Amino acid sequence: MTRAARRRTSDAGWRRDVLGAGFRCRTLDLGEDEEGPLRAVAVRCLPGPAASRGAAQAAQRRRIPVLLIHGWSDYVLDRRLMLHLYARGFDVWGVDLRKHGRSLLPGQTPTAVRDLSEYDAEIAAMLDLIGRDRPPVLLAHSTGGLTAALWAQRRPGTVRALVLNSPWLEFHAGAAAREAIRPALRALAQRAPTARVLPRGSTHYTRTTHALFGGETPYSLRWKPPGGHDFPACTLSAVLEGQARLRRGGPLAVPTLVLHSSRSVFGLRFRSDMAEADIVLNVRTIAAAARQLGPSVRIEPVDGARHDVFLSAPAVRRRALEIVEDWLRELPDIGPTMTRDVPPGRP
Repeated sequence: MTRAARRRTSDAGWRRDVLGAGFRCRTLDLGEDEEGPLRAVAVRCLPGPAASRGAAQAAQRRRIPVLLIHGWSDYVLDRRLMLHLYARGFDVWGVDLRKHGRSLLPGQTPTAVRDLSEYDAEIAAMLDLIGRDRPPVLLAHSTGGLTAALWAQRRPGTVRALVLNSPWLEFHAGAAAREAIRPALRALAQRAPTARVLPRGSTHYTRTTHALFGGETPYSLRWKPPGGHDFPACTLSAVLEGQARLRRGGPLAVPTLVLHSSRSVFGLRFRSDMAEADIVLNVRTIAAAARQLGPSVRIEPVDGARHDVFLSAPAVRRRALEIVEDWLRELPDIGPTMTRDVPPGRP
């Protein structure tokens, strides 16, 4: 096979992504469920002109892969973070999970999932794309952090490390409250899986993060709507069941870094200090649950961080990235592959 033919084969199915130049995406077929066909969408950061893309893809195999997994009512959107990690020497990927973002199809209930283990299909498909001989670092946010931790707990040899960004490891009111409501919620999820179980959230988080409202990041308000999508009973049940399984499953056997804001702020009325806090999850609950993950876990509160730490103000983002990079450099199979080059417009 000629070099040009190999390049055409490796490019098969990939197309320009909504993140723009330097990003490609590809649809992954996941079969179907009661609402119809299912898909996920893989995203890849591959800067450079199309003419050099084949050579760049070959060079990527020498890089350590990083796979981004988003949270609930979210999608892979952080172009700035992905380019930064690429410039640091990583092979950067992301995946929009079923019924989220790029993967959402007409007629589907946004975010609906009956069990977080259903996302195993997406993660497995991404590992096939990346290469089974190249275990990635999973960089996962919120509910995605819970999903990533569950995967790593069951399949530790498939990933190199976890970086969990404000992971939803435990119900905000704690394990006792989770166990009190879990049976009733499970019954509701079986009877009426797509019934809305939580009121729409406030728009405060969008106001602190989106470029149109005073934040620094542009993103689709259709795919990541203010206040989030309606929260289906099946999805909340899946989250609580996942939290219980994680607690029962024992310590993680992979190096794990947990980042979260140093404080939470809640309220019906918007306050300016909400831009410097987690206004979605209780950071004390995050930290307490993270301590249960075992001795290979490092927990790092970040002053001034928002719920998605990497959507915080520029100085906070820089501090969070320094923490991540310093930690990764300590890992013997990752540190030597990293570069200290800083991309233009550093986060």
